[in-house]
Amino acid sequence: MASSLTKGLAVGAALFGGLLAGVTLNRTLVQMPAWEHIGVLPWAHFTRAENAGLGRIFYPAIGLIALLLTAGTAIAFRSDRIVRLDRTNSRSQGVPIYAAAMLAAAYASVTRAVLVPAMFRLRAAGDDVIELQRIFLIIARWDGINDILHVLTFGLSLWGLFAILSRPTSS
Repeated sequence: MASSLTKGLAVGAALFGGLLAGVTLNRTLVQMPAWEHIGVLPWAHFTRAENAGLGRIFYPAIGLIALLLTAGTAIAFRSDRIVRLDRTNSRSQGVPIYAAAMLAAAYASVTRAVLVPAMFRLRAAGDDVIELQRIFLIIARWDGINDILHVLTFGLSLWGLFAILSRPTSS
């Protein structure tokens, strides 16, 4: 049987992973096509304002919490196996949990290596439409990749949560 810590972390990972996947999918599927239609200059002004206000805290907090809960779930799940709290779990039950943690690390890497530097370039670009177009294309492409990683991580977190909660209890 999984520990209450593992169960709690898995619930949190699924909740925050779902929130992160929803927020980022909205950006990629709804907002970015609209901004592409409206133009990069209004997009740049909006994005700068969004990241100067509550967005400066909201988006990184959701991503970090989802990452930490997903990684924490994998660590706690492994710890349960090591201390033999969960004798019923097979190796295959850990697949979605460990895969979710790996994908969470991947989306965190993409965010830090590509998207954060692009946002710094956005601040410095001013109203240079050619530079803004380059930045927009980088962000649109990598946000799309990141969103796929977020959705897959969320799906794997749900699968892992289901695996944890559906195990028979030990006597």
